[in-house]
Amino acid sequence: MERIVSALDDGGHGAWCHDLYAEHFQPVLENEEIRRRFSFDDLVTQHTRELREAAGLILVYPDWWGMPPAILKGWVDRVLRPGVAFDYEGPEFLQKEQVPLLTDKKGLVISTTDETNPLSQDAMNTIWRERVFAQAGIRSVTFKTLYGVRQSSLRERREWLLEVEELILRWL
Repeated sequence: MERIVSALDDGGHGAWCHDLYAEHFQPVLENEEIRRRFSFDDLVTQHTRELREAAGLILVYPDWWGMPPAILKGWVDRVLRPGVAFDYEGPEFLQKEQVPLLTDKKGLVISTTDETNPLSQDAMNTIWRERVFAQAGIRSVTFKTLYGVRQSSLRERREWLLEVEELILRWL
């Protein structure tokens, strides 16, 4: 994450960086919040404001059981919600059409895993691309997975950091 922020700064781009655990982000989407379609949580409000202003969305996470950590799923539920990532339009009392609201943004997903099979992340990447980003209107999505993390050497990890920096510069 630090290398990504540094590469963005070097490329003349600012970044909001969030460690959901350090921020004590509450991932549970409460029923009341669903019904009112708005969050009174200051952190959720901050994240949605920053997302609206950002040129892109970069997610960095470790693979847990073939999926992102639950706190990231909760972030998706609470931040990429109706009125922020998409909305519904159409006549009252008739079926509504989902309209994406983040069509001017790009996406980047960087994940780490102990898995060594390069095909292991395909299903998760498809979910990100076709379910999460597509519904929000983000069509340009790039993926990078770092495989075999637990068995990797210090040299491999340093090479990965350089690859991520280069990826960010191309992604811009």
